[in-house]
Amino acid sequence: MDITIYTDADACPVKSIIDGVAEQYEIPSVFVSSYAHFSAQNYYSKVVMVDADPEAVDLYITNQVKPGDVVITQDNGLAVLVLQKGVSAMSPRGSIFSESDSQALLNGRFEGIQMKRRKIRGRGPSKFKKSDQEAFKIAFLKLLNKPHEQ
Repeated sequence: MDITIYTDADACPVKSIIDGVAEQYEIPSVFVSSYAHFSAQNYYSKVVMVDADPEAVDLYITNQVKPGDVVITQDNGLAVLVLQKGVSAMSPRGSIFSESDSQALLNGRFEGIQMKRRKIRGRGPSKFKKSDQEAFKIAFLKLLNKPHEQ
């Protein structure tokens, strides 16, 4: 399988899972972060640092991916962009996105932007739990067509 895993690594809560799976199955993996989210941690995955511009990570990933690759992101806009390029996309909570989700993803992004402009604070996502990590790993392995190992 000729795929690369790209992770929008700014504040990604499942980097260790992604990194471990990529290493175990020898899949090329790239963590893309802005300089504002620098980490000195060592990974199997290649780490790419980009400018702190709000869209720099999205632009880098969008320009690098090819059909068949996998992108992990919490950014609905990035998910829609890569889906249109024949790339698989999923969230750190284990949701695998499809092109049929595109309109809902864009609507959610638009509503979030409108709330920020009006300075309205939403509830935000629930606290990330161990069960979220487990759901992510199961969905991630399924997406990569690898058997789930405890």
